Amino acid sequence: MKNNNEVKFEISKKMFELIQKARKSSGATAGFGLIPSQDQFIFGLIYYWIRKNAPELRDFAEKVPEVIEHKSLKKS
Repeated sequence: MKNNNEVKFEISKKMFELIQKARKSSGATAGFGLIPSQDQFIFGLIYYWIRKNAPELRDFAEKVPEVIEHKSLKKS
């Protein structure tokens, strides 16, 4: 069960457009196996960053529900 934890941030219209275009890119489709939702895309980016820049957190991250969901996207 998910809690109502929220992360909010303000971005420019250009950054929002960039995220939207990146979500719909061929790279995102190849990487996720589908066009990801905004949440799926951002969770994927965070997991990617952890894998590349903080590998000591990888074992912990692999137990996080959003990471488990992210990893299952390509399998479905």
